Amino acid sequence: MASPSSSEQTGKPHPYQYARQTGSPTGAFEARRVRAGLYIRVDMPGVPNDAVKVVKYDETNTVTFSGKAPPVWAGFESPETRIYAGYVVLDRQLSDVDFVTQIKNGCLRMFFPLSDGSLHFLSPPSSSSVHSNSVVHHDVTGEDEEDKFNGGPLATLISHDPQNPSGITLTGGTSEHINPYLLSGVKGVYEHKIVTLDNGNQLIYLRLDVPDTCMKSAGVMENYQKSIMFAAMAIKKEYYSRFDEAAREYYGLITPTCECCNYNVTKFEIASGVLRLLVHKSRNDDVNPRLFYHMCVTPSRHGRLQPSIFEIFERVTPSLRRRPSRRRTGDRRRPAVQHLFPSIHQSRD
Repeated sequence: MASPSSSEQTGKPHPYQYARQTGSPTGAFEARRVRAGLYIRVDMPGVPNDAVKVVKYDETNTVTFSGKAPPVWAGFESPETRIYAGYVVLDRQLSDVDFVTQIKNGCLRMFFPLSDGSLHFLSPPSSSSVHSNSVVHHDVTGEDEEDKFNGGPLATLISHDPQNPSGITLTGGTSEHINPYLLSGVKGVYEHKIVTLDNGNQLIYLRLDVPDTCMKSAGVMENYQKSIMFAAMAIKKEYYSRFDEAAREYYGLITPTCECCNYNVTKFEIASGVLRLLVHKSRNDDVNPRLFYHMCVTPSRHGRLQPSIFEIFERVTPSLRRRPSRRRTGDRRRPAVQHLFPSIHQSRD
């Protein structure tokens, strides 16, 4: 069964995407007639580059695509594979069209020059294994960007819960399902849950779909007003799209509702357009805990990205205003913290 999408239709907006970034891609898919031809974008968060199949059929002027997103963190996320599939039908002979395809960071893009057509998806059957996660959905209609980050719908709240074996409960967050054509697997762009390890320790697991982004321009701010703030930006030169005026940005928070608990980052990763985060509870001995920034840096020009933790401290000089600084032991490189978290640094100046 196929569900058509017209050549001027986009999907439902991503709730964690920075709304004020105008001109950036929105929604889980897009089919747009541009001046030079037909432009197609389909988000496939979690699908590795080598797991996407694109096949053309000249006799029917059709291009099919499919992708599978297998679970990455075993024991923390659903064991089911997310599957995406659809096809594009052109208005002319496909054999005469030299189309371009790019698959990167959980996003498929196709461009058909001097062509028009339509985007279609395979619809999941009523008995499919697509299921929603347990995140509570909050309506964000009418809320401005500041409200979203002050314990609003873009924040996971950690509260004491004596009735829960873990002693805490997670609320908040926005589990928006923006792709109704997902064939199987967990739906919703966001999920959080408490996971108990074999040794009895408990961690908070968080997943956020952030297509177009990678570890080169992403980070986690730890102990920012007792919260953990995460951000991811798309690097425009990393993907083929001359049809977008701006790149996508995503933000979110994890915030304890009490003053007696503190939480730290155990592991942080972005792979194939999916942000994953593990958080553990720590002692709250310090009234003003240090501010840390987790990111990846390239140790050399041709080296591989390596996880790094930078301490962000306040440096005050007489007659000068307070300004944030960054440092990391053994490395003089400084991360683009102000670029990823502009609102934080504007409020500090």
